[in-house]
Amino acid sequence: METFTDDTVVALASFLSPHDMLSLALTCRRFGDKHGVDRKRSAAREESTREVRQRTENISLMEVAARTVLHAKWTDDEKKALPRHEDVLWIGIYQEFLSVFRLPLQFDKLVGDNIDYVDHSSKDKTRVRSTGSPTSTAICSNIMRAGKHSVSFNVYNRSLGGDIAIGIMRPTTEGITKGLTKCNPLHDDLSRFSLKEYETLYQNNNTDCCFISTSIGIGMLRRRWKQWKDSELLAMNEEQREQAEMQNRICPFGWEGVEETEESTFKIGMVLDLDKGTLDVYKNDRRLGTMLSGLVGEYCWVVFFISISGEVSVTIGR
Repeated sequence: METFTDDTVVALASFLSPHDMLSLALTCRRFGDKHGVDRKRSAAREESTREVRQRTENISLMEVAARTVLHAKWTDDEKKALPRHEDVLWIGIYQEFLSVFRLPLQFDKLVGDNIDYVDHSSKDKTRVRSTGSPTSTAICSNIMRAGKHSVSFNVYNRSLGGDIAIGIMRPTTEGITKGLTKCNPLHDDLSRFSLKEYETLYQNNNTDCCFISTSIGIGMLRRRWKQWKDSELLAMNEEQREQAEMQNRICPFGWEGVEETEESTFKIGMVLDLDKGTLDVYKNDRRLGTMLSGLVGEYCWVVFFISISGEVSVTIGR
């Protein structure tokens, strides 16, 4: 690698995965040092280095490679959906870009006793099955922060006696998969698993989870996961107490596209537009309408199974 200029290193590294870029950045200062390469190199190498640094705001060579790939691959809409913060590396943004827009969607977290992947042998996490109560939940870990995001859920063999709720919820930590034998985002207090204190970030406009009931078509939402302690409620004035109690309740609601589903096998599609704050719903590729508006913050896709008898499965895809 000593024979290559920095421009050549960047060009070669652009073929690597984000994980390999990070590994290469950790091998030596030349690839990972944000302050430039060894200044004892030849004059020709120095000239190349100055040119690269001027174009890249004095970031490391592997950061340059990650940013180069991103600018070549992402669309304007995808770029808007991945806002960059000062403390986030370009390699991390590149990994998030692949996860959110290019790699297959999958259920990364399964919570509950009666839920599992359909095919363990192939390590396929795109399809899960539930074999009964108590309530079990499948969560896609891709975090949607801005822009427009689409997903499709294919449901197979849903029994008439049970229901499958499909929608969005706040992203959670890995700890949610440990110690819980059931998970109902519409009922349980999941605030301790939240990545952020959403109840303080969006006090006037907050939705911790929103679902469509695939059996009867109504919407269901919960403003706050947090279940207030009696001491916390007593410390509030009457108006604050009423608002806190109301936000913690499950709120079924009708919307323009309410439609019952009698089929046992069907497809539900969703489009979450965080620029407009809307969640649109499709059934068997037919648009039903906008189920909810006013959404702000971060979300991930989720499915939870309610009172399932027999075996039912759901596949997630783009």
